[in-house]
Amino acid sequence: MNLLVADIGGTNARFGFQKNLSSKIHCITHLKCKNYKSIDDALNFYIKTNKLKIDNMVLSVAGPCGSNTVKLTNNNWQFEKIELSKKFRVKSLLAINDFVAQGLSFVDFFKSNKTNYSKEFLNKFNLTLIKKGTPLNDTNLLVSGPGTGLGVCTLTSFNNYVIPIEGEGGNVNFSPQNKIEIELLEFLLKEKSYVSFEDVVSGRGLQNIYKFENYKHRINFSNLDSSKIGELALKDDKIAKESVKLMFSILGTAISNYILINGCQKGVIIAGGIINKLYTLLYQSNFFHNLKNKGNYEDYVDKVPIFFSRDENNALKGASICFHDKYFAKYRTIYNI
Repeated sequence: MNLLVADIGGTNARFGFQKNLSSKIHCITHLKCKNYKSIDDALNFYIKTNKLKIDNMVLSVAGPCGSNTVKLTNNNWQFEKIELSKKFRVKSLLAINDFVAQGLSFVDFFKSNKTNYSKEFLNKFNLTLIKKGTPLNDTNLLVSGPGTGLGVCTLTSFNNYVIPIEGEGGNVNFSPQNKIEIELLEFLLKEKSYVSFEDVVSGRGLQNIYKFENYKHRINFSNLDSSKIGELALKDDKIAKESVKLMFSILGTAISNYILINGCQKGVIIAGGIINKLYTLLYQSNFFHNLKNKGNYEDYVDKVPIFFSRDENNALKGASICFHDKYFAKYRTIYNI
């Protein structure tokens, strides 16, 4: 098998290697995308550093993967699937959306049909329950969360076969719920003609909100990256903390929208790099208020249990699952024979 799996976002690229079906993913390496001109350079570095022989690749990337040309949404990397497979002389290459991989890492959780969650069961999937609910079996599971972008995937099933519904849900229109969010939208519309949820719930989204909060308080500031803003927020810096709280409040709206659109009454799993670092501030935000604020559908949304994923390598595990998935093997994989 000699399978290379990857999880490539706008900021980080994670790589792992699986020798055969029974072996675990190992040689896990985290690289910064900005340190490499292209995906080719990052792949070469990873393979040579770990002295690996690669026969197959599954690349989960932050962006659409339907065509031969794959352009990452939040960095300047792009590649041609056929060309890349030939360059690295692999037998097969599969490119999938990163949140499809995230979603498929929870196939066993989805199929369990649990309605009560023991600590032991949740630990098996590296999950923490952050909102109790009553899961409705035979409905769908939402996997979403902010990183450099805002990923969205829905798991559904047909004849006991789990199917990921992929898309670009993070790039739908930002829908403000109150006066401060309307002011944020108006502020961003001064610089751009279209504002998506990803523009306010993501790494760059946190930067946008931080800029808005400083403008609102008439404070001169230096442009900071999202990780620095997060660090300041955890140290109780007023503007940084308010920025993170506002981002999480808006995440509540986004999550409830996705629940309603795809009927995700089985549950929600929130993943992504930002939630791992800043989730303690989620409880200080209006996340749960915005989540429930759905008028006649408040009860519909409020009954949905919500989990936080603690595992940053889920997409690598999901990429391996995709390699063995009958649909992806037949319709989405490129083979060099």
